[in-house]
Amino acid sequence: MTIAFAGKGTELKRLALVVPIFVLASTLVLAQSQRVTVTFSPQEKTPAFNAAVDEYRAIWAAEGSRIIEGMEKISTLKFPEKSVKVQIYEGTSFSGRGGAPMRLRASYQPDEKKGTLVHELGHRMNVQLKMRAQDLDEHRLLFLYLYDLYVDLYGKEFADREVAFGKTLKGLYDYEAAWNWAMAMSREERLAKFAEVVKVNRK
Repeated sequence: MTIAFAGKGTELKRLALVVPIFVLASTLVLAQSQRVTVTFSPQEKTPAFNAAVDEYRAIWAAEGSRIIEGMEKISTLKFPEKSVKVQIYEGTSFSGRGGAPMRLRASYQPDEKKGTLVHELGHRMNVQLKMRAQDLDEHRLLFLYLYDLYVDLYGKEFADREVAFGKTLKGLYDYEAAWNWAMAMSREERLAKFAEVVKVNRK
């Protein structure tokens, strides 16, 4: 009887140690996920976009903290906003910097939704880099780390598919030329070039 009681006491002591650690870990994860809040809504409350809104919300709930953490790690920058508003509609996705809401296309497949969300958040991250060489437009600057961020977050197959998808986008910008330019460099070369831009902006 005494042995059984001692065993229970040991288990209780162990539980008393484990529970606070679990609570602390949960609190840290929650704090990280809440540090950058992204809210999604259908443009003009259009019911047709509600399903896509739910998909984007699910992506952020599952991946938001990892996306921000990965973005900050690879860029060595801190995401400059605490909250981002996103409108879901059927049109060209864009980051909406300068206080305007981000807009994301409703009809994209799940991987394109995920990839486009990361892409547009990257533009919002890079807005703090105001000093750069003239040949570094918004997309070439982003592409210095976007492929490698995709690899870090979701693997090489996902990253390769996103580059191939990006090259199919025509009209507003020559994405194919920008991706070809970025992918002609190694990961180390891309990140070194990006680090130079960060260094200049930190002076």
